[in-house]
Amino acid sequence: MGNYEKLWNYLSENVLSTETLTFDEIYRIAKVDIDSSFLNRKRDCERYGITIMKINMKDRTVLFARNASSRRF
Repeated sequence: MGNYEKLWNYLSENVLSTETLTFDEIYRIAKVDIDSSFLNRKRDCERYGITIMKINMKDRTVLFARNASSRRF
């Protein structure tokens, strides 16, 4: 299981269109800190139907979006 798999699972089950999470919220969900290695994992979440739209280091937030092809109706 990858470090971020808990996060990808959470997002795939809970994001209907877009959602912004703080780094602290991500830590509570996945028990991992957002650091430079997170940038290398951006493509991993696409297998779960989620895209990382924006990482805001200043505000310590990440904007996620459900991929159009995996939208729930």
